[in-house]
Amino acid sequence: MARFRFRLDASLQIAQQVFESAQQEYASELQRWQNYVQAFKNQQTCYHEAQEGQREAGRHRPEELGICQVYALEQKRKLRQCEARQREQEIILEKSRNYLLEAHREVEKYERLKEKQATAFREAELQKEQKILDETGQVLHWLGRKAISELV
Repeated sequence: MARFRFRLDASLQIAQQVFESAQQEYASELQRWQNYVQAFKNQQTCYHEAQEGQREAGRHRPEELGICQVYALEQKRKLRQCEARQREQEIILEKSRNYLLEAHREVEKYERLKEKQATAFREAELQKEQKILDETGQVLHWLGRKAISELV
């Protein structure tokens, strides 16, 4: 029986390599986004603490209020920077995700095509085998009739 060879095997392998690369890229971008989310949470905590310090200074230490206000504004500015980086990273992450999905679809397309061609190949081979068996049966039947007619 002949062996099936997928003509587009090289294309399938390239598509798989692109997919693996896209997976790595997506994982990297996801990790970066998670780091930005954590940095935002940490900065949010610092900002809330700075606001609390500002309220405390306003109530109990009016001479420190100016310094606390400056510190709170600086923490708010850093918080907005963290938020902006996180939003930018979300856009990058979405692009990476879309690229990953495209690469996955490409691999699936080649795998479906390969399976379809392999199935067609197996069916064609089975038909050839069945044809040979049918022809062999006819020859044996013909030889058997010939042998019987010679005996008679």
